[in-house]
Amino acid sequence: MEAVPAAKPQCGGGGANKDDYDLPLHVAALFLVLLFSIFGAGFPVVAKRVSWMKIPPKIFFFCKHFGTGVLIATAFVHLIPTAFQSLNDPCLPDLLIVQYPAMPGVIMMAALFALFVIEMVLKSKTGGHSHGGPTGQGLDGHGHGHPHGQGLAAKGAPPGVATPPQYQNEQQWSDDEYPDEKDLAYPEPDYPPALRRSDTDYGSQSEMPPWFQVFFAQYVRQREEMKNMIMSYSPRRAPIPPQLPPNTDPETALMAAEPVIDEATFKKMSLNITLLEGGILFHSIFVGMTISITTDGFIILLIAILFHQFFEGLGLGSRIAAVPYPKGTARPWILVVAFGTTAPIGQAIGLIARNSYDPQSAFALIIVGVFNAISSGLLIFAATVDLLAEDFLSDEAQLLMTKKMKIWAFTFVLMGAAGMSIVGAFA
Repeated sequence: MEAVPAAKPQCGGGGANKDDYDLPLHVAALFLVLLFSIFGAGFPVVAKRVSWMKIPPKIFFFCKHFGTGVLIATAFVHLIPTAFQSLNDPCLPDLLIVQYPAMPGVIMMAALFALFVIEMVLKSKTGGHSHGGPTGQGLDGHGHGHPHGQGLAAKGAPPGVATPPQYQNEQQWSDDEYPDEKDLAYPEPDYPPALRRSDTDYGSQSEMPPWFQVFFAQYVRQREEMKNMIMSYSPRRAPIPPQLPPNTDPETALMAAEPVIDEATFKKMSLNITLLEGGILFHSIFVGMTISITTDGFIILLIAILFHQFFEGLGLGSRIAAVPYPKGTARPWILVVAFGTTAPIGQAIGLIARNSYDPQSAFALIIVGVFNAISSGLLIFAATVDLLAEDFLSDEAQLLMTKKMKIWAFTFVLMGAAGMSIVGAFA
């Protein structure tokens, strides 16, 4: 006899238990979550923008990198498992659980690629420095990093950076009239006397062979061109803030120093923090709704959620504080309030709909799974590329961070990830 296939389970049955529901406790939980969320996200911003608080730069340094670890762990420990658990529930259609159970990963990947496209478009507008192009070829098809007839400014370079000399000869010469190679090395720029061509250094009276004279001339000029170009492109370190005492140790001064950025970079940072918060807000709504409809193990869940919101807010708030918004603008405070109130809004929705909302219904499972998958894709890209890689692998990091600072920073990242992972065992 053929085995009878097991009956497909029915979705539903996960609503709040009306008999055990403690309404005053759930209302108190709403205000506790609001308090912890606002404090976590608001502390770095208040400390950064309110001068009289005198928060040491090392505190900001810790919050910034600890928060990076928290955000990474949020994506991998909280969002991804929830997305797969929701969309792979046995009661959902076979498309999601039999034919294509990897659907949460596809949604996550699509969100990641969408954010990458946004970053790529922004990068094309803000410009960048090419070192031969990503394909290993030049940008103009001739093996050069800059097209003929155009300066670097046409490619988005900062003002004052001139086009480097081109090492090719456009004119055709016959074998019997080809000029001296020393004359084609490239034009003589206006350099200090010590670097100018002279007979004493490598001219006609030099005992060195002609090929070495040409090589040395090009080397000296290329070195100076490269040094000037690097200095033009490197981020400038801002002076030490005046609130630091004169005897501040070098590492604290480096932590307090900030690069001077242009308007295009500021717009990119502002958009990045908006996208980062957007990925968190979707998740927070469902966290709040989960709290309000939970009765069994409510106290343990509430404690875990309070730590979750505080750590997540600390990570987001430190990034909001790092964006140099103009004085008097309300944008950073709006971002703080948006994060702080999102989970409580979810709790309020859960309180109102506690008798009708069923988190185990097909609609709720799909909505939670899809939005958690989208949020995880956004957070993975933003936390690893825009935060982790930017903090440790960028040119700015090489300029502003010593080896010891990098070790401490990465230790704080691991601490944040470990703390959020422990919270993930309970929430």
